[in-house]
Amino acid sequence: MREIKFRGLMTTGQWVFGLPHLDLKGSTHYFDECSYRICWNPESGGQSNAPIKNGTLSQYTGLLDKNGKEIYEGDIYHMGDKKITYTVVWHDSGLIGKQNGSSSYAGLEHWMCKIEVIGNIYETT
Repeated sequence: MREIKFRGLMTTGQWVFGLPHLDLKGSTHYFDECSYRICWNPESGGQSNAPIKNGTLSQYTGLLDKNGKEIYEGDIYHMGDKKITYTVVWHDSGLIGKQNGSSSYAGLEHWMCKIEVIGNIYETT
């Protein structure tokens, strides 16, 4: 069974990893006003709630690339040919690699020994 965790980008530019929860700002009726926080365990050993930028919450695939880097939703990778890149997206019922500039998809688990994460959609232009 894969590990369930997420990452999010704080306003400081630091990534935090853990489990998300919604901050409803005192209201349960207006979901457009909510934002996510991630419960994480900072190096000091204490539990913390880190507010993250809207739209940067990404789920862990449970897989590692060929260099041992964790693969998350929103990551950009290639499989040897640096001109052909993929983005990890949710498709149908799971996370999969979508070839950028194409309608093709690639299974992550099948190709993980060739995948090299080169960035993500939040920091790579």
